[in-house]
Amino acid sequence: MKYVITGREPKLALKYFEDIAAIPHGSYNEKAVAEFIKNRAEELGLYARMDRANNVVVKKPATLGYEHLPAVLLQAHTDMVNEKNKDTVHDFEKDGLELIVEGNILRANGTTLGADDGKGVAYMLALMDEDSDKFPHPPLEFAFTSMEEVGLIGAMKLDCSDITARKLIGLDAGPEGVICTTSAGAQEIIVACDTQWEDARGEAVKITVDGLLGGHSAMNITDEKGNANKIMGRILHNVAKVCDFRICNVTGGMMFNAIPREAEAVITVVDGNKDAAVEMINTVFEQLKTELKASDAGVNVQVSDCTADRILSATVTKTVTEALYTIPNGVRMMSKEVEGLPVTSTNMGVVKTLEDKITINTMLRSSSRSVNDDYVDNIITVAQLCGMYVDYKGDWMPAWPYMAESELRPLVKRLYNEKTGGEIKEFAVHGGLELGVFSEKLPGVDIVTLGCTSGNEHTVTEWMDLDSYERVYEFIKELLTELTK
Repeated sequence: MKYVITGREPKLALKYFEDIAAIPHGSYNEKAVAEFIKNRAEELGLYARMDRANNVVVKKPATLGYEHLPAVLLQAHTDMVNEKNKDTVHDFEKDGLELIVEGNILRANGTTLGADDGKGVAYMLALMDEDSDKFPHPPLEFAFTSMEEVGLIGAMKLDCSDITARKLIGLDAGPEGVICTTSAGAQEIIVACDTQWEDARGEAVKITVDGLLGGHSAMNITDEKGNANKIMGRILHNVAKVCDFRICNVTGGMMFNAIPREAEAVITVVDGNKDAAVEMINTVFEQLKTELKASDAGVNVQVSDCTADRILSATVTKTVTEALYTIPNGVRMMSKEVEGLPVTSTNMGVVKTLEDKITINTMLRSSSRSVNDDYVDNIITVAQLCGMYVDYKGDWMPAWPYMAESELRPLVKRLYNEKTGGEIKEFAVHGGLELGVFSEKLPGVDIVTLGCTSGNEHTVTEWMDLDSYERVYEFIKELLTELTK
């Protein structure tokens, strides 16, 4: 294949990043990239195993003379969030990503980049391939996990019985100079309403919400960006005040852990008050432009005439409208101990109209199990009051508790200070990290995170700083060498 990133270091890691980018690897579609990792490990003469969940575990012996040292585990996830612009021609099931280098910034053309967490996967592949004689290190273990973006599924399914390490470097992290110390747990809830179809009548209009920035439902939840699904709920709720309408179709969002950028609904106005409906939609749009001008100024609402073959009953229309409007969304509780850290939040990530039902998918995050459980009950109660039922209630994904007596964390801070003269920053993340799963599966494990500077994860404007990518890779190697002393 022809490589786009040339003349830059680290050559091995960047080569592997492009190799991965050429292989479709969205969530639930990681088999090909897992096979690539396993095959490459075996070509290098390393122990490798791949399980039914497409997780891969690899082991690399220590540099000669350091075989007696305890192993170190490095971990990253192989799946990416598949997002693209509406006008981008790209099939995530078959097409590799088209990478673009702009100075020191790496992007993808019209799609997510997959730096989350391709950057960590490529680091690990390069470390597997590095010449141990030139890079002293203890025994290394690598855990490449699947389906992280859809609920940490791979990590939860991973058999860790052959993993001996009790020091773990998590590479689903960043930016450079920042380490994570704890993470929230998470839970997915899908509520549904059965469809009741009727013959179409009335005047049909299509309502489109777009232009929003979107973002990660953990990292960006405090930004107060617009949620396209909630905006659609607000529009429909207000339209119901001025006319009798029926929903024909309503959809929004692509991933439950991404703040939805776009939503669309087709409705028919059945009482002849189409002008009043359009006027109300435009009124809400004007309100949104004022309310979101500081956080999501690109918000756009369009109304256009269309046709409809069938409509949903009045009962289903009312149920869905009320659920979209009333199910909680956004930050629910902020920490009183860590400034700026949410304790609990919700994200109405995906709305779908299927043949037999309409579903609303919400992702709930919390660092407190009891608060999480209370808000799960809250969401379910509100949905049931609207007339919906629970279609899916995911398992609680564990939080990663803070380890006060960490040995890795002060070592990383010291090395960073010696190398850069700066102080590394610590932060508690609201996201649900796989490290919570590993902290349960590997009792007593000492965890630190490292990652380069990147941004706009889960969006089509995702980017990665190539200069930072090089610096962090060299730092990881220095840290592993330091663990031989």
